[in-house]
Amino acid sequence: MKINQLNDKYGSGEIVFTDEEIEIIKEKKKILLPAESLKHCTNTFVSLAIECNKKFDSKTSKLTSEIGQNIETK
Repeated sequence: MKINQLNDKYGSGEIVFTDEEIEIIKEKKKILLPAESLKHCTNTFVSLAIECNKKFDSKTSKLTSEIGQNIETK
């Protein structure tokens, strides 16, 4: 899994999975992250969040989320 910030004016990002990871997700219906892997992901997400927040418009910047919230994507 690779997490990238897109080089656009909106602060968008993407999570890219390998074919092997996609097969695991299809089979298991989830992603299990051991503590060390989860720490790497959270470090990356925090860094990405900081950079993205610099590019978000005011409406997007004011969005809030709750743990367990179902977030629809396009």
